[in-house]
Amino acid sequence: MKGWWARQREAQERRQLARLDDPRTLRWRDTRAKRQRLVVAGAGALALLWAGLVVIWFLAPSDTARNVYISMLFVAFAIGVFVVGVLQQATGGITTLSPGRLDERQLDERNRAYTTAHLATTAGLVVLVALSLQAGRTSGGLTITIPLALIYPGAFTLAVTHLFLPLLIVGWRLPDPPPDDEDD
Repeated sequence: MKGWWARQREAQERRQLARLDDPRTLRWRDTRAKRQRLVVAGAGALALLWAGLVVIWFLAPSDTARNVYISMLFVAFAIGVFVVGVLQQATGGITTLSPGRLDERQLDERNRAYTTAHLATTAGLVVLVALSLQAGRTSGGLTITIPLALIYPGAFTLAVTHLFLPLLIVGWRLPDPPPDDEDD
């Protein structure tokens, strides 16, 4: 007998599989070029979140920093929700379904996307460490003054990037489906 958690997970995956074939979004995801435009829009939403951190860095503590960041967050959220929903349908849920529901090709694509995303986020973290070391070196000490208002938005932005970068990578790499055979 399966436990409550396993039954809930299976029910969630059944609902997700039912939503993956929504014909209303087909015009946004039927070709590779359209999916790649969606990925660019999703990357733009992530870039907007990272740009918001720069705004906080230079303007905090102020009402201007808060208002500009919240505006950027809402725009990124509006774009991101649409992009993630359509890309989830386009990719067949490769990044969110359990491995038991995926075939070998999908598992391979998922692993490649996770590996690439891991390398990209590692490179980003190395750049952040290098920038903070440089900032500490130029300030003449071992300490850096970081606005407290940057902590939670920074953690949120890093988490969102970590969660959605594999989906963007799969969406970018996904080839067009083979054409349907037409009977003459």
